[in-house]
Amino acid sequence: MIGITTWVFLALFASAAVLAVSMAGARLILLVRDRRRRRRAESPRRRLIGLMADVDTVDQADALVALPDAAWGAIEPTAVTMLDQVRGEAHAALADVFLRRGLVSRAVADLGARSVVRRARAAELLGLLRRGEAVARLCRLLADRDPEVRLVAVRALGRIGDPDAATPLLDALTGPRPAPSHVVAHALVGLGSASASALLAALDHDDDLVRATALDALRLLGVPGAAEPVARTLRNDPTLEVRRRAATTLGRIGRASAVAHLLAATAADQPTALRAEAVRALGELGAPTTVAELSAMLDDDAYAVAHEAARALVRLGDAGLAALRDMAGRQRPGAAHAAEALALEALMSADTVGARS
Repeated sequence: MIGITTWVFLALFASAAVLAVSMAGARLILLVRDRRRRRRAESPRRRLIGLMADVDTVDQADALVALPDAAWGAIEPTAVTMLDQVRGEAHAALADVFLRRGLVSRAVADLGARSVVRRARAAELLGLLRRGEAVARLCRLLADRDPEVRLVAVRALGRIGDPDAATPLLDALTGPRPAPSHVVAHALVGLGSASASALLAALDHDDDLVRATALDALRLLGVPGAAEPVARTLRNDPTLEVRRRAATTLGRIGRASAVAHLLAATAADQPTALRAEAVRALGELGAPTTVAELSAMLDDDAYAVAHEAARALVRLGDAGLAALRDMAGRQRPGAAHAAEALALEALMSADTVGARS
């Protein structure tokens, strides 16, 4: 007579066998479907590649537009990826395929969809297609309840490059759901120099992060005409971090007139973090007239200031290196900073020579 334990064991064994067969069957079905999808996508994918390779562009585009929805669905992810990788005529040809298939109008409609995934995908596609007519609706997504949608909207606006998006992007840094400042700065750079007026106006914004991000964008864009407003921010802004970024920006976009503003920021009564940043900016500016002032800063009591002064002198070329050699041979606090900078410069020069040979 079979005991209860044996029956339980047999039942468990049978269940495991059924589960294994079911899993194997499901895997087989997935493999078959995957093979069918690949076969269905093979010919359209060749046409897509031909379009990107400028082979019978019109015929390839017409064929892609005429594809059944199932066949297009198999290659659409690849096509979206290509939109982010190609430029010029290839991008225009592929974007036209999306437009003719009605995917642009569908994406615009999906910006208001309940689904987070649909809103995010629509924003990404419109950005990749650089559809200017979607800018206003994408700006509204900057306040979306979902952080991923807000992030995608920021990036999409940067890709489209409409300067009208500058102020909404800066405003997206404030409020209960702020966008990441580095992503906003990158998007602002994508708008180009036409956004400079909005960025300069933002230097008077009440929010510290808005002012700091506007400075980052001005630095990355390299707007020479912004030097005087940035110098004013360096002098007068109430927030140390904003003043530090103003110094960095001035070192990148300033001219000879910026030297006096940066030197003033290195004064002993200024915060150490600002002084060090201003010294670094003087090195970026590359003004040889500052050799004497930077040499004096090698003896500064603040390590960061003295260290940055040594690095700045290296950037000033022969005159700066001569000042460092002179200091390195003296019995003064700045000698160690000078020797370190000279050793690092020699090492980097040797690496450069080795790479060329």
